[in-house]
Amino acid sequence: MNILISAGGTRERIDSVRGITNIATGRLGSLIAACFDKVPETKRIFYICGTNAPRPESAKAEITVIEDTADLERAVRELLQNHRVDAIIHSMAVSDYRVRTVTTPARIAEAARTSSLADAFENAPPLGQDGKISSDENRLVIVMEPTPKIISLFHSLAPHALLVGFKLLDNVSREDLINVALKLLEKNHCAFVLANDARDIHNDSHIAYLVDRGRRVQRFEDKCGIALGITENIIEKLKPGNAK
Repeated sequence: MNILISAGGTRERIDSVRGITNIATGRLGSLIAACFDKVPETKRIFYICGTNAPRPESAKAEITVIEDTADLERAVRELLQNHRVDAIIHSMAVSDYRVRTVTTPARIAEAARTSSLADAFENAPPLGQDGKISSDENRLVIVMEPTPKIISLFHSLAPHALLVGFKLLDNVSREDLINVALKLLEKNHCAFVLANDARDIHNDSHIAYLVDRGRRVQRFEDKCGIALGITENIIEKLKPGNAK
């Protein structure tokens, strides 16, 4: 079987030397890759990761390093158009927003003289983003726009593949966490969703819930348990005769 794993986080550029990222480490993705590496049936592991994510040390792994969401989308499209994969574990923390423009309050105020404030934010002259923005600027305004939802691409590009989505919330009830995970599962045709709350993640301690289409919920206590649990569930689901 061929497995696609995404891991780590994306980084959206502000200018040539600055960026906006998240706190994802990619460690869980690397542990999942290590689990699949031990499975004899695993032929290839396509591993797409952020620049700072750990890389699997496996002869089965084909590693693609990406920086931002646009890089990730290109990598996913190219890979799935050229290779058949049996399961996709999308553990990467993808940026929800990217930088549309970087400007200043003065430039926005000038644009607002001849347009609405909303249009001024959209159309204010940007600072040069091809190079480094000067640190002499007293205030910057960063206007952001939504990124494409990468998880929504997988079913259209690989409808036969089992998809594991991930959902991270912060300081919510277990019931709310599971309900949001179920909505993500249905919306994106996932086989499983790994739901976790940021308050329950502390180094190796990592409480998470694996939810499937039958509304079964499995609880895990640490990253190694999560990685092994996902691997075992995927292998079981891929056995002949088991419904996807």
